[in-house]
Amino acid sequence: MDPRQARTRRSLRDAIYVLAAEKPIEQVTVAEVARAASITRDTFYRHAPTPVHLLADFLGEELDEFLAAHADLPDRSDTELSVFDESERDLLQHVAGHATIYRNAMSPRLVGPLRDALINRIENALTHHLTRHPHIAPMREAGISPERHARMLVAYAGTGTVGAIEEWLLSGDLDDIDAAARTIIAASPGWWLGRHPTP
Repeated sequence: MDPRQARTRRSLRDAIYVLAAEKPIEQVTVAEVARAASITRDTFYRHAPTPVHLLADFLGEELDEFLAAHADLPDRSDTELSVFDESERDLLQHVAGHATIYRNAMSPRLVGPLRDALINRIENALTHHLTRHPHIAPMREAGISPERHARMLVAYAGTGTVGAIEEWLLSGDLDDIDAAARTIIAASPGWWLGRHPTP
């Protein structure tokens, strides 16, 4: 990315974060973002179709950074920690760090592009983990192809995680990230966590 484009991206990120913290994201206009970022409307549209999509893009970039650090998770069936302990805490830390923005993007659930950004990235991380550790998955039903089997498992876990995060955002303070992470992990099937029942 050339320096001018990088400056524009920084200005857009700063502008959308400030505006999204001040009021519901669906009330933020392209004109407001362009004015705050000192760019033209045409320049805005080169980066995103709407302020909601722009916000989802920038928050998604942050999610990409921390998920990359957790990309190659081991199968930790021999420890007290689950395979997702650290990544779940980091995900919730990200959400808590932008709590006002996320809450302003709910009505009552997260607006579509933002919800999709979270779900897609969680699903990508889970797909990567399942591809690396296919032996952890539960037995596949005969009428379901291997590809559909994996997609269904990942979709259920990704959407459920985001639903739990939405409830966490709606229901009070976000001070105890560890407790929230443990609650979400407790709701997850043991096989995802590398915990297999004793035969």
